[in-house]
Amino acid sequence: MDILIVSPTFISLQKFISQLQLIDNYGKNYARFQLAENEFDILISGYGGSIASHWINKAIQRKNYDLVIHIGRSYALNDKSEVGSLVNVIDDYFGDMGFTFDSGFQSFFDFELTSKNEVPFKNGVLENSSDYSEILTSFRKVSGMTCNTIPANLFQIGEIYIKNYPEVISSEGAAVLYACLESNIDLIQLSYVAGNIENATKKLSIDDHEIETITSNLEELLVKLYQFQLLKFIKTAFLK
Repeated sequence: MDILIVSPTFISLQKFISQLQLIDNYGKNYARFQLAENEFDILISGYGGSIASHWINKAIQRKNYDLVIHIGRSYALNDKSEVGSLVNVIDDYFGDMGFTFDSGFQSFFDFELTSKNEVPFKNGVLENSSDYSEILTSFRKVSGMTCNTIPANLFQIGEIYIKNYPEVISSEGAAVLYACLESNIDLIQLSYVAGNIENATKKLSIDDHEIETITSNLEELLVKLYQFQLLKFIKTAFLK
């Protein structure tokens, strides 16, 4: 199973990476590592959908990955998602892809510049169809929204919020999901809820709790993934 782990910043993965053995360095932000007997790649994509899309597309064109694990960063839009936790983003959409005018906002879909159901969109929303639910039970499932600019409050994005009533907002989630859907690559999208949108600018720094949360959960997830893959292999071999 060839896995690519993607994070917008090195800092959030620094403790995890410090435990790994470097196998190959592909470039300034992209390398192959080994943990125990398993090898995988890590890509530091940078912040923002356009930048993340560029680096992810370069990586998935270089290799035929079976799975991308995106460890993102988001802000809560309501009180359902616990600040300081990792959540499982199961669908996402581009919230600010459109036009603003005096009476509000309308998306490209609203203007019918593109179809709401043009693959991989479903009514303007991107749904993650990858099924790893058996090993993701400890993460709360949430809907996400992606915007280049993180707003200061819900009032500023009221019209785009009610489209799907997401629980978290990020600056690159939908871009990563779109790239994987278009390339037919499985995706596990976990996002660390750094704060609420009202205090987003005060929660820009990555603290020890975030690093520890990501490290411990990523280690556990990889163990479960390789066990899950082994069981699938055994079942397939047995059925033959």
